[in-house]
Amino acid sequence: MLKKLFLIGGMSESGKSTVGRYLDAKGIKRLKIVTFLKSVMEIEGIEDDFQQWNDVTEKQRPDWLAERFVEELKLYCRKQRIVYCCLESLYRPAFGEFIRSSLPGRVVIVYVDIPLEIRLHRQVIRENLPSLEKAREYLLPRDKKKEEWGTHLIKEIADVMIDNSHSIEHLHHQIDMMLFNQKIPKKI
Repeated sequence: MLKKLFLIGGMSESGKSTVGRYLDAKGIKRLKIVTFLKSVMEIEGIEDDFQQWNDVTEKQRPDWLAERFVEELKLYCRKQRIVYCCLESLYRPAFGEFIRSSLPGRVVIVYVDIPLEIRLHRQVIRENLPSLEKAREYLLPRDKKKEEWGTHLIKEIADVMIDNSHSIEHLHHQIDMMLFNQKIPKKI
């Protein structure tokens, strides 16, 4: 049975995957929200563009979609015998709230926070871009879409805020403290 689920949200290039990989290395299975949403779409026999289907379904039938998502997640975790997992990437606050209410006492919503300027500088390095302007061209349209979804509002419902504006060691320390506070065993 699933004991703890960490839902990881944050803006584009905030470090959600870095947090997920670190949790995975600690024995907390790293999964992607989109995998289960695509599974729901497939089960329903929908052959449309995933992003379009998800956007429309999220607007027209958000509770149905979240309910089906939770069903698929629970089934997968039961079959795989997953007790602790993290899910990337939470973009919609209402979706997170529904998951939390569906799995009472087991969900921790984590928001990875980092200022835009640091995200831009890291993007230049990661993608070997020639300038901050090129990084802006890449990052800002993605942020705009996430703002439409309300991703920035996940901060308001988060159980844990992780500041990713410092070193990787600082990030890992914050994650370790989160796990300690959630009473997650060191060896899973």
